[in-house]
Amino acid sequence: MNTHFLSASLIIINAATFSPHFSAYQPAPLTPPEQAVKSALQHLVTQEDHAILTHNRQALGQVFTPQAHAALHEATKREAYLSAWAKSRQIAFKRVTVSLRTPGIQFRTNGLVHVFAIVSERYQVQKGTLSDSFGLGIRHDYVLQSLHGQWRIASDDFTDPLNQDTRIPGSVRPADDFTPHYQAPSVRSHNLAVDYANRYCGAAPGCGNGGRYNSHYIDYNGDGGDCTNFISQALAAAGFRQTPVWEYSARLGEGSPAWANAARFKYFLESTGRATLMAQGRYSQLTQPTKRFPHGAVNNLVPGDLISYIEHGRTVHTAIVVGTDRLGYLVVDTHTADRYHVPWDLGWDRHTVYDFWHVHYPSPNPHASS
Repeated sequence: MNTHFLSASLIIINAATFSPHFSAYQPAPLTPPEQAVKSALQHLVTQEDHAILTHNRQALGQVFTPQAHAALHEATKREAYLSAWAKSRQIAFKRVTVSLRTPGIQFRTNGLVHVFAIVSERYQVQKGTLSDSFGLGIRHDYVLQSLHGQWRIASDDFTDPLNQDTRIPGSVRPADDFTPHYQAPSVRSHNLAVDYANRYCGAAPGCGNGGRYNSHYIDYNGDGGDCTNFISQALAAAGFRQTPVWEYSARLGEGSPAWANAARFKYFLESTGRATLMAQGRYSQLTQPTKRFPHGAVNNLVPGDLISYIEHGRTVHTAIVVGTDRLGYLVVDTHTADRYHVPWDLGWDRHTVYDFWHVHYPSPNPHASS
């Protein structure tokens, strides 16, 4: 799991109208007032994201009420981080498109409304003449207030994947003609994991399954994070057998600690031999050529491999490598926040330590040992 979590108020606000299995929920048609709120929120989030990418502080300030100091502060921190990351990686953000779902809308008064929204953002990026896009899906607990007949954001409670230290290590150009040293022993098996990740990565644009999680599993968003639960699902889909330590109980509707906790999962991978710790270090260490990795350790990762993210000595997140984008950047899928083909280091900073795991996928033979 990710150590960050959404506030309990999210669940309380929406408890009357929103199933705890968010991925399986089919919302009722919106009433005209609810549709008006959703349309206003769509406009506000779009304005906020565009203002962040264009560094337009005046337009950004108009998204929030004058008293929404905390929400505006978080938005300006996101702007600073994205700007610093893009500069370090020599990548330009060209545009962002926004869509959203509003599973929970609760009017307090005519001029004050709580909205639980799942926001989907598609970012278009460019490096030189090359361009591509990636998707983010983020769950927000908003309070909107009407000022002079116009809705503005009064508060915004969410886990921001793009809000870190702006001191980011410099860019290292990927090796265009490099063939990774490690090759997955079973193309079919590792493709099953990648296919699962792309299908069930959630609300990020590009994900399949209607932008929803696999409803056969519990959703740990709001309870520590769903990242490792998602990775375990992908490995199970690729043929890894469950064990008494690493298992998901459909009867109980929960995963074991090794199934759902990032640190316990990492220990399970190594102790069972299901994965090999290929490299560990900060960004600069993993992207620079070394005697062992002449093209940098990052260029030895292949689709289906995993990355653990460590902050302040704690493993807080897990991602699955799904390939490279048109810019030559290694990309990952995750939950909490939902990511589809996102650059592997976006959202992290100079303090983050990464573990690179080469996964030993089972034979495609269903009777083979795993």
